[in-house]
Amino acid sequence: MSHSATLTDAAFPVARRNAVASRKQTAVSPLNRRQAGLPNLSSLGLDLLNVSKIQRLIWPALPLLTLAVYAIVFFMQYYLLLPLVFVLHFLVSVTFTHDVLHGAAGFKPRSTECVLFAMSILLLESGHAFRQAHLHHHSHCLEHDDFEGSPAHLSLLGALKAGPTYIACHWLHAYRLAKSPVQRRWMQAELFAAILGIVLALLVLPWSAAPLTYCVFMYIGSCLYPITTAWLPHFKPDNNILGQARSLRGKIIPALLFNLSYHLEHHLYPQVPSYNLPQLADRLDPYFTKLGVSVLHVV
Repeated sequence: MSHSATLTDAAFPVARRNAVASRKQTAVSPLNRRQAGLPNLSSLGLDLLNVSKIQRLIWPALPLLTLAVYAIVFFMQYYLLLPLVFVLHFLVSVTFTHDVLHGAAGFKPRSTECVLFAMSILLLESGHAFRQAHLHHHSHCLEHDDFEGSPAHLSLLGALKAGPTYIACHWLHAYRLAKSPVQRRWMQAELFAAILGIVLALLVLPWSAAPLTYCVFMYIGSCLYPITTAWLPHFKPDNNILGQARSLRGKIIPALLFNLSYHLEHHLYPQVPSYNLPQLADRLDPYFTKLGVSVLHVV
């Protein structure tokens, strides 16, 4: 067994191994549109990949804008608003980084590396590690060495317990997966940047608690990754290919989540930007109906 698989088993031991062993016995195919018999993106419409000039400008600016709002709210001492502002900032930052790592944000390859590093500073985690582990999750969804999907095999309590150490284990998993020395150097630099950011936040604490509060909020957000990125969208997958992920559709709640709730659609067509996932979902409806795929509709 590989080092990454060993790490995954160490982090999520008994329940995860039993669930994966059961799935192996039923020979579940990987979650992708080819295995599911769905059309290629050309058939659905390549306009789903479009990134307008306005989106290209606004989308990268939103994490910085919400960060500025956080700073203003803290400075004006509207402390009760801080959790709400931070949730918005966290969702924007994670969703944007998610689009970047999939090459869906309209950046060229060289620019993508720099943007991932910049977002690592905002998120206090490694963008390159995020990409390495997440792309592995897509190609090995819920398999024995899929660390990112592992919490889906746990109970809700088990997934919550995995939160405090998740981001550290996630980085180690991604680092061991990485074969390129260049990618490993990016991960090392991003780890150093995150540690440096925390140290600086502690050093300026006598003058301002805003940076340290930001670090605490960011850590709390990372503790929820096992729930938000694995347990909710993948918990108790069935033996149908399209039953390995869920889709939560609607007008208001998915929009508030920046369309991250269209998880099944994203797994099938990961190159589609997050803001085009509702249109993708509409075009997939006839195929889902034919294949008996049910989706949950909310407001």
